[in-house]
Amino acid sequence: MKNIESIYLNYGELLEEFGDDVISSRYAFLYEEAEEFLRSQGMTGEVTVNEVLMMHAVLDYFSDVSRLKKFHHIHHINEIKVVAYESFWLLRRKPLQVCAQGQQDDLLAFVNEKFVFSRIAAFLVKEHKNLVLKQEDKKSFVNYLDTLYYYLKYRQYDPQMLELMILGFKAGEIWGGQKEGR
Repeated sequence: MKNIESIYLNYGELLEEFGDDVISSRYAFLYEEAEEFLRSQGMTGEVTVNEVLMMHAVLDYFSDVSRLKKFHHIHHINEIKVVAYESFWLLRRKPLQVCAQGQQDDLLAFVNEKFVFSRIAAFLVKEHKNLVLKQEDKKSFVNYLDTLYYYLKYRQYDPQMLELMILGFKAGEIWGGQKEGR
């Protein structure tokens, strides 16, 4: 990995605030997640992770986190905000780049959206991934995911909208649990 400070001199304040180790580890984590996603989708030869765009996504994420923490006078942001702001900047910077043309061109057109969608979906089900859903719940969940993916592909989004979609899902989980006496 390249030396962050020598490439992004205008991000010097972020390096002071968060430290090179924190930023580098977030970059490495997201880069590995992207690589694993590409392997799992069989896209390794057709799509690559652009290091510069990934680094910009990471640094822009930390820039937003810094502003949030200062504005709200807090030391940490919650995990929903983390997912929402990471997702936004991954969608905005589009670090997954198509490098080969093939029969799957239409599938590759939204590779960044599909990557972010998979990250959000994994976050939403992480506590319940072994849960067996009733048929009507499964249908509602699939509808929610379809709508989320559609929004990532075709609608205007910002970090707050992504945060609200995740919060809405979490509220639905709580409400559904209350109705069933969980």
